[in-house]
Amino acid sequence: MAWTPRTADVLKTAAAFKLAQSALADDFAERWAVVLAGTTAADLAGSMTSLGAQYRAAVTEAAEASYALAVSYYRLVRALETGHVIGGPGFKPRSSLGSLWSDFNGRVGRRVGTGPREVLPSLTRDPFPARDVERIAKDADAAFREHVREKAEKVRKDRPKPSGGLDDPELIAWEKEFQESLASGSTGAGQTIAQDGGRDVIHQTIHDDPGALGYFRDPSPGACYRCVMLASRGAVFKSRSAAAAKFHDHCKCQPVPIFSRRYRLKESTQHAVDLWKQFVRETGGGNQEDFRTWLHHKGYRKRR
Repeated sequence: MAWTPRTADVLKTAAAFKLAQSALADDFAERWAVVLAGTTAADLAGSMTSLGAQYRAAVTEAAEASYALAVSYYRLVRALETGHVIGGPGFKPRSSLGSLWSDFNGRVGRRVGTGPREVLPSLTRDPFPARDVERIAKDADAAFREHVREKAEKVRKDRPKPSGGLDDPELIAWEKEFQESLASGSTGAGQTIAQDGGRDVIHQTIHDDPGALGYFRDPSPGACYRCVMLASRGAVFKSRSAAAAKFHDHCKCQPVPIFSRRYRLKESTQHAVDLWKQFVRETGGGNQEDFRTWLHHKGYRKRR
């Protein structure tokens, strides 16, 4: 008997994955904010080694959680669309949709769905890439160097000398601006590395999994013009998928893998597709800058 893809459940799972990824990024941001809050510009130089280690640990921990979440998500979506369970990390013999849902629910911290306990056919092949903790740590160190160490060395020279002691309003205002500047870049970069722990897994697995057809990009409300344009491509099949696999700092887009020709785009992606079609109808088409200008004239506002 042919398997009927459970499209509604796939879209529900994709929405939950996106929220869970965003929560991981937010948890990292809160953790890093607490660390930065206890550090002033005056004592930054002496705290750099400790700060770097804490940043690396926070990013790595979030990225590993994202990896485990993505594996669970991919395995569940694949089973929902094909009726088969793929091997790899966390694979359990005699898995069912019920057990896959249970694992995914545990990863996202809430009950998203349930399924029958009938055992599904299993494929022992492992298409998932191994955890690359060393690469994540190197990426975190590079981000810290760019957004904290180098920035701190550059702006420390501009620190005003307090004329009224440490309560000097000018110094207090400068310290606040300095903290915000330091946090913005390092937080965005860390959140990207953390979420890429899962996003990279999905993209790499799609290429190594014979049962995967491709993916589509799920943008968030207020996504940047580039992300809207990438999402407007709709389904991106394997031969072209590498071109849209990158995510910028502060990006909240997530990939949704496709295993069946009977897939359905999420509403956010379909909206982007419709916007691009309207752009082509009205202007004849163009590049990213043309699309950005057109969206701006239409009143589209990207998230700050």
